[in-house]
Amino acid sequence: MAMHSAIFKGFLLALTAGTSWGSMAVAAQYLMTHYGFSAENLTALRVFGAGLALAMIDCILSPKNHLKTVFKWENLRDIAIYGLGVLGIQWAFFLSIEHANAATAGILVLTGPLFVISFLAFIDHRKVQSVELGAIGLSAVGVICLITKGDFSQLNFSSIGVFWGLVSAICGAFCTIQPRQLIKRVSVTTVVGWGMLIGGAVGCVVISPFDMNVQWNVQCIALYGYIVLFGTIIAFWCYLKSLEFVPPSITSILNCFEPLSAVLLSVIILGTSFQTVEVVGALLIFSTVFLLTKAKL
Repeated sequence: MAMHSAIFKGFLLALTAGTSWGSMAVAAQYLMTHYGFSAENLTALRVFGAGLALAMIDCILSPKNHLKTVFKWENLRDIAIYGLGVLGIQWAFFLSIEHANAATAGILVLTGPLFVISFLAFIDHRKVQSVELGAIGLSAVGVICLITKGDFSQLNFSSIGVFWGLVSAICGAFCTIQPRQLIKRVSVTTVVGWGMLIGGAVGCVVISPFDMNVQWNVQCIALYGYIVLFGTIIAFWCYLKSLEFVPPSITSILNCFEPLSAVLLSVIILGTSFQTVEVVGALLIFSTVFLLTKAKL
């Protein structure tokens, strides 16, 4: 019973992460369309803002000698690597969109779970399970249905766009596996908070997002705050926390809920249409969760 409860927590945390990322996409689209944000600037400000807020919370809630643990070379090195990896995920993803398009970039990210399984097979000498490959296949077809709406003519597989899309997927796989030992030495809050603070600071230096011309008002600030809180802090915290309960391969596969939640929220909030092929995609993604649940429980 205890094992079943732990697995359920892991699934719930991973699904919460995917849903939070999906809801962030809707808010980010609105900011870029109506308030003059660029994807690169929003990424840098989002990661830095989330890191600053969570690092402050981490300091307040932790013991007095906590900073000594954070700045211990082994921990600080691994935290910084994680933070730069998170920045790499976002940056490479937007470069893929720039050189190809959003649909192509979204599909290329689907290779992430394959990289996770491959890394685990190499590092841990772990045998690839057929249920994982089946779940990847179902989720991949489901996400493709959601992204393309059955129209494959919109895909643009340019060599540079494909390259950056695969780089984003590899960075995502790396950030799923790399913190496994780190979160045993320090808390998930410490890893996410300080890692994003470092990664976001580097992003702000390189991109200089504070120079952009943005119309800040109450709605803009609220949307930015939503992206920082739900689309970054809660999403990444839940994603890493899920690794304490389920294997990285399962966590990465369940990330397929990100495009599903983005599509559903776009229908509800932005009034976009929901076609038959998207219904099929949604059912395939839900079947992925059912398959993994039956296999693990």
